[in-house]
Amino acid sequence: MTTDELDQLLMDRFNLARTDLVAALKTLPAQRPWAATLTAGEAHLLDDVGFAEDPDAYAEVAADVIAHLGRLYSTSYTAAEVAKGLGVNDSRVRQRRLANTLWAIDDDGTWVYPSLQFEVAEKARRKATLKQVRGLDQVLPHLLAQDLHPTAVAGFLEAPQPELLIGGQPQSVRDWLLHGESVQPVLDLIDVGQWAVR
Repeated sequence: MTTDELDQLLMDRFNLARTDLVAALKTLPAQRPWAATLTAGEAHLLDDVGFAEDPDAYAEVAADVIAHLGRLYSTSYTAAEVAKGLGVNDSRVRQRRLANTLWAIDDDGTWVYPSLQFEVAEKARRKATLKQVRGLDQVLPHLLAQDLHPTAVAGFLEAPQPELLIGGQPQSVRDWLLHGESVQPVLDLIDVGQWAVR
């Protein structure tokens, strides 16, 4: 396979550039099979209760995470774009990143800002005015303090939550906040998550 074929497949199958794929791969932990090796007795015990080894499972999960993360990278804004879009200077963007009121992910030494934390308030000629989703500046410090993988942060913000109902329908955190709902139920979800992993 040539690099041109790889680039074409990545674009056709995942809508990703090779640079986005590389950035996503760098976030995955190295696979070290020897670190998770089971003893023969442990393997036999798990096999007996139906937990047989599935060699394709890791590949499927890794491909899903890479595709999701690649989309996060490919749709993210640069620091300069965020500064321009929010109408602030680069220093303010950096301060907000360090305070965890803006979410940024490392793209090989450069910070990029996932677009899902913003809404486009106005789109003029080749210039978008960005607005951070209302309430995320209060939610992100609590969420990012958990030191979660970027796909986990995105999943928390994008997945419908049964506790966040509008018209009887579960809403994602992002949609809940865009709808103008209270931040407190979202903070409660983060607190429940902290309790559950202890």
